[in-house]
This record gives sequence, structure tokens and C-alpha cells, in this order.
Amino acid sequence: MSLALKLLTGIFILCFPLQAFGWDWQTKVTVVVKDQPLEVVCGILEKEYGIHFSYSRELVNLSRKVTLTAHQQRLKKLLDELFSPDDIRFTRVGEQIVLLPAERSTRTISGYIKDASSGENLIGATVYAPALKQGTTTNQYGFFSLTTVKDTNSLVVSYVGYQPHLQRVPDKGDHLLNVTLQPLGSLKEVVISAKENSKLQEQTQMSKVKLNASEVQSMPRLLGEVDVMRTLQSLPGVSGGSDGAGGLYVRGGGPDQNLVLIDGTPVFNFSHFFGVYSLLNANVVKTTDLYKGAFPARFGGRISSVVDIAMKEGDMKEYHGDASIGLIAAKFNIEGPIVKDKTSFMLSARRSYPDLLLNAALQSDNSLGVGGDFQAYFYDVNAKVNHIFSPKDRVFLSFYRGEDNLSIKQTVDDSTYVHNPGQYLGESSKFQLGWGNTIAAIRWNHIYGPRLFSNISLNFSQYEFFTEYEHKYVLPTSGEKSDMYGTYNSVMTNSGGRIDFDFRPNPRHSVRFGAITTMHNFKPGNASFEDKDSPVTPLDTLDASLRVRGLELSLYAEDDWQIKPDLFASIGVHASGFLVEGRFYYSLQPRLGLRYVLPRNWAVKAAYTHMNQYIHLLSSNGNTLPTDIWVPSTQRVAPLFSKQIALGVGKTSSNLKYEFTLEGYYKSMSNMIENKETNGIISPLGSRWDENVTVGKGWSYGAEVMLQKKKGSTTGWIGYTLSWSERRFPGINNGEIYPYKYDHRHDIEFVLVQQLGRHWEFSASWHFNSGTPITLPVASYAGGGNASPWDPSPGTPGVDRFDNWNNYRGQAVHRMDVGITWNKQKKRWSRSWNLSVFNVYNRKNPFLYLISEDAEAQKRYLSKLTILPILPSITYSIKF
Repeated sequence: MSLALKLLTGIFILCFPLQAFGWDWQTKVTVVVKDQPLEVVCGILEKEYGIHFSYSRELVNLSRKVTLTAHQQRLKKLLDELFSPDDIRFTRVGEQIVLLPAERSTRTISGYIKDASSGENLIGATVYAPALKQGTTTNQYGFFSLTTVKDTNSLVVSYVGYQPHLQRVPDKGDHLLNVTLQPLGSLKEVVISAKENSKLQEQTQMSKVKLNASEVQSMPRLLGEVDVMRTLQSLPGVSGGSDGAGGLYVRGGGPDQNLVLIDGTPVFNFSHFFGVYSLLNANVVKTTDLYKGAFPARFGGRISSVVDIAMKEGDMKEYHGDASIGLIAAKFNIEGPIVKDKTSFMLSARRSYPDLLLNAALQSDNSLGVGGDFQAYFYDVNAKVNHIFSPKDRVFLSFYRGEDNLSIKQTVDDSTYVHNPGQYLGESSKFQLGWGNTIAAIRWNHIYGPRLFSNISLNFSQYEFFTEYEHKYVLPTSGEKSDMYGTYNSVMTNSGGRIDFDFRPNPRHSVRFGAITTMHNFKPGNASFEDKDSPVTPLDTLDASLRVRGLELSLYAEDDWQIKPDLFASIGVHASGFLVEGRFYYSLQPRLGLRYVLPRNWAVKAAYTHMNQYIHLLSSNGNTLPTDIWVPSTQRVAPLFSKQIALGVGKTSSNLKYEFTLEGYYKSMSNMIENKETNGIISPLGSRWDENVTVGKGWSYGAEVMLQKKKGSTTGWIGYTLSWSERRFPGINNGEIYPYKYDHRHDIEFVLVQQLGRHWEFSASWHFNSGTPITLPVASYAGGGNASPWDPSPGTPGVDRFDNWNNYRGQAVHRMDVGITWNKQKKRWSRSWNLSVFNVYNRKNPFLYLISEDAEAQKRYLSKLTILPILPSITYSIKF
């Protein structure tokens, strides 16, 4: 080596000793600083000795100031002195020192969130740990579980309509807490201002709307009745069918494709008065969750929507209740403790009375000698008992019975017709129509540990429809007489059980899993008929082709998973099977939801769901009625299934006043049934129902947007839906695609609630949707002779020619409803008056279209039947 090269090498080594030879934990360093942040010390070591530090500013805080004098001190000892006071760990990775937060031990805090005044559990309350900047929500039984760092000493608990609460946590161990929240208005001032509610951008679940009791109670009323289902109809993506009807058609699905749960038990007909009113007294409903898509794996059995209704549990502290009377119905509700803070009850009843009013009118005019009795009413009864066996065990018993009755009795006074030969000497007739639901359930909640919660349920549900007919008469000339009597009834029952587990291993995972078993029992077609004055053998038959049992089994698992700080997933699977008539159908239904948080706290969400449905609704081609029959999948008709994808964005404003959602969806449906053109729901003698239906497919797609104001003296929402819903069946419409009967291209909903001082509240809603598709003939031909399609004279009737199904779109439907409520609070009770006007500008919306004839002008024209004009109502209520 030359002298020059040796000189250059020596200079390089002297100037950059660490770079050349590296460093280790025994390297001696010199650092002198006075009142400087740790970050500055790291910078000196990097600059002077080439020791690079790597860390995240969000996890590692180097702002603490230090004063240090270290001469030729070993690197490892120096770093221990610097970082140990802040519990900062360090490790060597390659040529870098990586700084990490200390491995802080964790603990799990769990418990129940309750209403302080009543002791009722609160569903969906938010529990937030400020130290960890993470939180959770209570499940449908008010239970929460949150794994956080060991030194967490406080939680912020909040729920809409309640005062936020700062809950102190004991210093050591896992704890089961019972946290109580005060309703807003019961305290004079807000002490805590913190995270009040879970925001849309913090929820992976999409296509879900939560209705609280206060939102339902504020809506304008039809004939004085607050209605849960009618409130759901005012949401984007939900249609009610004909104006005034109470059905639900969600994202292009049929009325049979909605899973309606009352405290976890399914019901099969959720309306009174042919759909005008919903099944439940709204005063006993605590919360209502509507899932239009992105269904969690714990739900199954329907393909279009889930309506999950939670009933009140009963006040654990004191007795109170309410009662109201309106133009068409009266109701009451009472609840309170059986054993204070241990056992509570809730009892509610409702009864309508239009028959009492109509009977009084009918009896006022009996000039023709015709007498009778008319009954048309509904009633429902709710009862619930809630008992706490221990801090970890609670049992609920619940019961519901609701029924509709329509009865017409008519008698003819024989003195009126005795001098008119050939006329009836005496005649009487009776017709009765009714339907009803019965549900019962027992549920046991158990806490196995701070992270694991379970619910075991046994439930029973029955839907029945019945008719009764009787006709008696005597002819004066021949003495001929007849005494005819007939009945028909149809019954469907479900009985089963389920076990659900809620497991919260850590803040990044929320796991649910469970098993469900259901026995379906179908008994339609039970008919009998006899004429007591005829020698003909009476008819008494149970249609064995429709009497079927089916066993449904399901397993599910789902996990809400935080993959990264801004990426979340909800992953689940629902596996089910159905054993019927010796055949076993099965399906594996994946569920996937994704959420990515964008800048400015906007969340992009996407979801894919696969749903199966093992039962069908056999209905006529007209409107859905209580006479429609529930039937199972069979050897000929496979289960329904659907696939839905959805994509959307959502955000709740920082002040929690506004929420905005925009969603697009596409859904395909298979194995749908439709009656053939010439058949109704009653099968020809000797044939099965599944021989008289055609099986096809359906599609629906569209977009929904909703802007909601949730806080302040003015609240409400505006929603718009653009949608398409289509069907295709072999043998119908030449096998071509046609619009579904409830395909509404445009749907607009506007809801406003305005507080006017302390005592007054005004509400208004406006609804618009495009006309309903209907099928009309495109031409008519005379059948022969002088007869014509509009000529009522004898002859061969005319013939209508049709080209396509639902080839004409009816008139657009729109309506405004308004209501105003006056409240007065006394010391121990309150009273209120509500005045509501349904269809305030008297829009003549069509309920049914008819083809009418004008024989004189030799023309036919389309007419419409309107059943709900402007309808004012007044209701008086008291609470005590």
C-alpha cells in the first residue's frame, strides 16, 4: 500500500470511527444537555455517533425534558436511564434502535348500562375509554365488554337522549359495573361534554337505521294511532305499497321477505285492519332496528330486510304507566317493580272500536225490517316479566296476543214479507273473518366472564286465519228450508330455541356466534261445510298436500375486526339447512362488510350478503291480504335466495347534529313464486299448490340518500330513493322481464319535528312516489252477434287482449300528514292532546284501479278507488 493511500485511510478512520466500525450496546458515548426534550438527546446520539432511532410519534412521546451529564458511559446504561421513566422499550433492528411503548398489562371492564329512573337496560349505549381512544357499544340486552389498559381509571358512557356520564373504575382487577344514565331534562345542567354517540364513520354496519321511541312518538298519526311500521315506511328504500297500507317492501322485495322480530321471536303478519295499523302498541316499544342490507350473520331466514323490535322490560324502581283514547282505539300500559331492583313487569293492552260507532248508526234506521250486528275491531295484549337472579344471571318472560275480527250478522223480519208470495218467510246470515298472532318466549342472560356473554332463548310463534259462514232461510210457498254452515282455517306455528354468545377478546375484535333450531308446522286448507237440511254428506277435509312440517337448523359466526387504524371489517358466515318432505336443503351464506375512514372523517363502506329463505307466501295477484297462505319449500319449489352488494359513504358531523348517508345497491333473487295467470291461492281439488305456481327470478337495484338532523329544537330527515325492481317467470309475460307491482322509480320522504317552547310540538311528513305498474288490456274484441266489450246485452262476451304484464304506470302518489301535540307536566303525572290530520290536502291517491264501462257512450275507462281521504283525529293521553 502506498504512503498516500495509508494516509487517506487513517484520516477516514479518525474522522468517522463509528461509521466504520459500527456500534454495540457497550459503545461508550458522551452527552451533556440541560433541560432538553428526549427527542434532542436522540438527535445528538444520531449526529455524533450515527445511532439512528425509529419510532411512531403517535405511540412514543419524547417530549419529556431531561438534564444529563454522561462522560464515556455505556450506551445500554444511558438508554435505560433515559427511557425507563416513560416506560419506553427499545430494541436493535439492523443498524437502528426501535422505540416502542411499554407492554402495558390489560384488564377487561364489563357490565350493564341502565336508565337511572327505571332500571331498564339501554341498547346501543356507547362506552368510551379516553386513555385508549377506543370504545364499544352495549348489545341488545344492555351488556358491554371493553378490554383496556390496566391503568384505565375512567370511562365515558353516553346514549342518545341521556346525560353523558363519567364512570370511575376501581384501580385493580376486572370489574362488572352497573352504570346508570339520567334522561335529559331530569338534570339542570350538563356536567360532561364528551363523545356522546357512535358516529356513522365509526360503524362498519351499513344499510341500517335505528329508530328510538321518541322518533316514533313524534310522527303524525293516522286516526290517532302512533305506528312503528308507518314510520319505517318514511325511510329511503322502504315502500308501503298502496297508499295507507302498512306493508313493507324493502329494496324491491316482497312483503313475505321481511323478518320481523319482537324480542327475538318472529311474527308472520305484522298488521291490523288489513295493513292500516301495525301489530304493536308503539308505547311499549323501546327501540326498532331496520336492516335493509349488509345483514349480520346472526340473522337468517328472510332475503329482503330484518326489523328487530325490542320491547320495554318494566320499571325496576317505581310504578307508572300511560293511557290514551282516540277516535278509533284506546290503550293503556302499566309497569313497575314486583320486587324493587330485582323483578319488574310490563302489561299493555289496546282495543279499537269502529264497530261500536257503526252499530249505533245502523240501528238508527230499521225501516225495512232488516236487523243485524256488525263487528270490526282489533285488539292486542303485551306482557313481560324481568327477573335478576344474580349480577350475572337474568331471565325474561314475554307474551303477545293480537287478533282482528270482522263479523256481519243479518236477520230479516218475516212480518215484512209474509204477504208477498215467493219471498222469504225468514232469513238470517252470518259471516266472520279473523286472523291473529300469538308469540311467547323465555330468555336467559348469563355472564361467563368479563369477555363472554350468552343468551339462551326458547320461543313460540303462531299465525292463524279463520272464516265462518252460516245461512238460514225458509220459503213460504214450498216450505223449502236450508241451514248451511261452513268454516275454513289456516294455521302456521314455529317453535324452537337458540343460543347466542357475545365474545369481546380485545378492543379490535367483537365476536358473536351461536346456533338456532326451528320447527315449522304448516296447517292450511282445513275446511268443512254442511247443510243440516240436506241428505248430502257434509264436507270435512284437511288438505293433506299443504299440511307439512319442516325443520330448520342454523349456525353462525361473525367478527367486527379493526384491521388497521383506518380499516375495519365485519366478517361472518351463516350456515343453515332445512329438512322437509324427506329432502334436505342447505346453504352457506357469507357476509362481508368493509369500512375505510377517509380524511375529514368520511367513511366509505361496502358489503356483500347472501340470504336464504325456506318459506314462501302464496298470495293472489292483487294486494297482500291476511288470506294469503304461508307454505314451505317442497320437492318442486326450492328455497328463495338472494345476493346483494352495496357501496356507500356516510358521516356524522363533529357536533353530532347531522348525519348523511349515500348508498347504492344491486340485489338478485331466485326461486321466487307467482301464481299462474288463471289460478288464485286455492288449488284445484286433488292438486298441490306447488303444481299451480311458476318459479322465477327477480332483480332490484338503485340508490338511496338521506340527510338527517338529530339534535336541536328542529329535527327530522329528508330522503330520496331511485330504484328499479323487476321479475321474470316462465309462462308469464312471454318469459320476458317486467316491472314488479311495487316498482317505484322515484320516492321522496320529508319528515320535520319542531319543538315550540316547553309545551308544544309540531310534526309534518310529506311522501311522494312514482305510480304503481298495473296490467291493462291493449285491445278488446266483440265475442259475436251484436255483443261488444261494453254492451251489457245478451250475447257472447267480448275478449280483452293483453301484451305485457304491468304495461301501464298508474298515477303518482303523494300525501302530507301533520300533527301538533300539547303537553303539560304536573308533579306526579302529565297529560297531552294530539291533533293530527292525515292527507291534509285531501289527495285522491289510488288504492285500487278498476276498468269501468259506459254502455251508452260505448266506451271503457280506467277508474280508481280511493279509501283514505283527509282524516283528522284527536287523541288524549295521560302518563303517571
